[in-house]
Amino acid sequence: MLKKCGDEYIGRVAEYIGEDRLKCFYLYMDLTECGTQDEGLGLWVSEDGTGELQAVMYRYYDALHLYSRGLCPLDEVLSLIGQLDPKVITGSQENIDRIAAELPAGRYAYELSHIITADRLMDGKSDLAVQPAGEEDVPEIAALMMKEHIYNTVYTYDGLCESLVRRIREGFGRLFVMRAEDGRLVATNALSAETKELAVINGLVTDPDMRGHGLGRAITASTWNLVKNEGKRGLAFLGADNENTLSLHRKMGYTFLGLYARLIREDD
Repeated sequence: MLKKCGDEYIGRVAEYIGEDRLKCFYLYMDLTECGTQDEGLGLWVSEDGTGELQAVMYRYYDALHLYSRGLCPLDEVLSLIGQLDPKVITGSQENIDRIAAELPAGRYAYELSHIITADRLMDGKSDLAVQPAGEEDVPEIAALMMKEHIYNTVYTYDGLCESLVRRIREGFGRLFVMRAEDGRLVATNALSAETKELAVINGLVTDPDMRGHGLGRAITASTWNLVKNEGKRGLAFLGADNENTLSLHRKMGYTFLGLYARLIREDD
């Protein structure tokens, strides 16, 4: 049975997720850091006849995150998707594949990524310094990020600016930039979500005119090393369709934890 819950369920849900928090990091971190009280947030759980949890669904504004130790109760999940009409749906490959098969053709685009981590410091050097960014940098950062398909299919420019500013103000993430000698923004990276123990490293974009100069590797290494030195576990996701990139990351020492899938609504 599917039911909507409040903050009193957070501890129970966190216990149910357990070590799998590394495989559903956005759900875990958004829920434990933001809770259920603000507008745009919501927690639903599915329980069996004995009251045991079968699945967890957490709405974080335009996204619906799903976690289940096994196969989710498909009818209940589809019912909630119908009610919320989320822009993004995330979960394990197995469950997202089952959901995608039941949704109208062409309604959502499908993406599959590897969840990766690293336990050692990374190498990456550049003559340009990596600097923390503030709210004043957000318009330039958003403009650079919107050049990438992964962002311009999910966000509007204004929506992305709002999301980045919210991260900074709530202390839920951090932004980093590299600038050319003339002050032009040439690369950006981010911690898109953080807790005391985990940090999601996401948002790497390099100016198309500056690629091939090691900037992406340098700002990525700087971000990973910052997280490592702070005693946190870094996580990131890497597109599953690029074998060259996957091979490179394995050689660099990254550990692959599992597969993460998402559906992105194709708006008219």
